[in-house]
Amino acid sequence: MRSPQAQGGNVTSSSDVVALVLHFRTPQATLACLDALHADGVRRAVVVDNSEDAGRSVAAMATGIARLEATGFVMEWLSPERNLGFAAGVNHGLRHIRSQRHSPVLLINSDARLAAGAMQRLASCLCDAPLAVPTVVEDGPQHMTRPLMGYYQRVFALYLRHAHAGTVEYPSGCCLLLGADTDYEGLFDEDFFFYGEDVMLGASLAQRGLRAIWVQDALVQHATSTSARNGSLFYEYHMARGHWLLARKLAHNRRERVLFLLARCCSLPMRAFVRSVRLHSLWPWQGLWMATVDVLLNRFRDLTPACKR
Repeated sequence: MRSPQAQGGNVTSSSDVVALVLHFRTPQATLACLDALHADGVRRAVVVDNSEDAGRSVAAMATGIARLEATGFVMEWLSPERNLGFAAGVNHGLRHIRSQRHSPVLLINSDARLAAGAMQRLASCLCDAPLAVPTVVEDGPQHMTRPLMGYYQRVFALYLRHAHAGTVEYPSGCCLLLGADTDYEGLFDEDFFFYGEDVMLGASLAQRGLRAIWVQDALVQHATSTSARNGSLFYEYHMARGHWLLARKLAHNRRERVLFLLARCCSLPMRAFVRSVRLHSLWPWQGLWMATVDVLLNRFRDLTPACKR
């Protein structure tokens, strides 16, 4: 699949884009992300500090922040009193940006780094689609590359790399360029704290007849599970909770909702069993149990880890 080229109209430049970064206790990764953005032509960024650590991790970046600001890179830091989670954190940042300027927004994880030229390649495609996603290069021994698009199987709650029957196509929130005319209000469903909100974004786009476009030659490097450690109670709880919420939200009628819930009664325990054996941990089972009870009782806990002093 070849990257589409912009056809007519004004092509957005990198300097027109505002980057939106969610920061959570990863000062080195966040600085590396901001450095890469600046190197690729971005000149303005809004950082939402979800760290819930009284500003300590931001203070650890003071020297790097000053260095970037000395080059003319404009950064705004939003510091809510608590961890808002991904969806609410992104919406908070988008509202702030829209209140000040009408511009494209690059949503990017703090543990992701744009490759040279990626920003301009993404921006040049906004004439063809309201959203553009790059190709991710995942850190690891194999350095796998894949489009930042995924597929969610609605019945059995499976995240897949390719389209199959009953799947919803969704763009990953890891790195996503939103056009200036995109409706930012409530873009992500805040019922999700972590995991699941990107699937809902894909479903919402499909309902409106919109699709994100994959820009094949725009690369972003991503270090997975740096903020939310894969296999932790936080990860397992919010992943399971997201699957239960999606059963309700993706159902088109009552019959589908019952089917999705019954199917998850099989697939989610099976997932917990496999992950428990693989990780040599009971966290997958505990996370599933807690999430199931909380969804049934219509309650929620964010499980943000206590900040180490």
